[in-house]
Amino acid sequence: MFKQSLLPGFPDGADKIGTSLSILTKEDQVTYFVGGDNYFSHPAGDEQSRRFALTSLMANGHVRARDLEGSPLLIPHRTLMNWTKQYRQDGPCSFYRTIGRAAPRVITPDKIAECARILAEGIHPSEVARRAGINESTLRKALKRNAIPQLPCVLDEGLTKPVVVSKSERSRIDAEAASAMGTACTRADERVAAAMGLAGSASARFEVGHDVQMAGLLTALPALCANGLLSGIDRHLKLPKGFYSVLHILLTLGFMALARIRRPEGLRHIPPGEFGKVIGLDRVPEVRTLREKIATMARTGNPQAWMKELSKSWMENDPDEAGYLYVDGHVRVYHGDLANLPRRFVSREKLCLRGTSDYWVNDALGRPFFVVSKVLNEGDGGLPD
Repeated sequence: MFKQSLLPGFPDGADKIGTSLSILTKEDQVTYFVGGDNYFSHPAGDEQSRRFALTSLMANGHVRARDLEGSPLLIPHRTLMNWTKQYRQDGPCSFYRTIGRAAPRVITPDKIAECARILAEGIHPSEVARRAGINESTLRKALKRNAIPQLPCVLDEGLTKPVVVSKSERSRIDAEAASAMGTACTRADERVAAAMGLAGSASARFEVGHDVQMAGLLTALPALCANGLLSGIDRHLKLPKGFYSVLHILLTLGFMALARIRRPEGLRHIPPGEFGKVIGLDRVPEVRTLREKIATMARTGNPQAWMKELSKSWMENDPDEAGYLYVDGHVRVYHGDLANLPRRFVSREKLCLRGTSDYWVNDALGRPFFVVSKVLNEGDGGLPD
């Protein structure tokens, strides 16, 4: 028995889709005909019913997706596949599901004003979000798109506080200064005055800032002072007039040791402006400047007397531990060609190499008092001609 086919009768004015479907739009009503039978109808403009009708026609085999992709509907293939998937997984009722209303905005005008007021007090964004009762990520997104205005920081007494500068803003300012005097040289007036001999040195001035790199080194400053890093520098160490003083150089060296920066060249891998904020200046000295300052301090000052004064002070502060001295020798390999030094055993390389010996004198706990370097002497070959 052959399957009876539908009669090919189509209403007048209907758009023919495929072999059996026609769509008639008349008097603000859309009607779908399968052959000559009325399949479904809905008001014109009802998008939910339109999607349901076309999807059910495809699911029941009355029309193919390729027929709907062509004229006059021109529906994308991916859209049709999404409708079909929705029909199979969620059923026909999913096309009439009420779309939930969007959640009310969290950053309302009242919240914006409240967050701006709290930020003006210099409070960290995480604390601002907690006080305002919003998520921290929501607040940071609003700050990123400049939805929250920046108000001037005002104290209770009516005095204006310095504006807190973020790390990105400091980087932009430091980069702009490179076109004038140099990267991060933002205190140009003091640098010019120091270069002309009108000022002895720049004054250390610490400013308020967020996310200052290596700012944690400042917590060790009391310990450095207690160990005598800055004691007697006015008597034993000297520098001519300039932007950087002995205090700045010693602070830089002390912080470098705490940050495990072994050589001045290591400063090239750190933003100079960020390290400068730690020592109270606009930027840290360049590698060449730092080496020149250290050489000048060693040449014009008396570092040996400073070392003896510090050693004496350390021994007097803890005489019990200074009763026993621990002497430890370290070999420094000599890579020069001005002298042929005797060979010494280097334990870390397990080789006998030419070099000098440094003898560290420590207390009973291993804290160093002073170091004695053996003077260069002639080796097997003597001095070169």
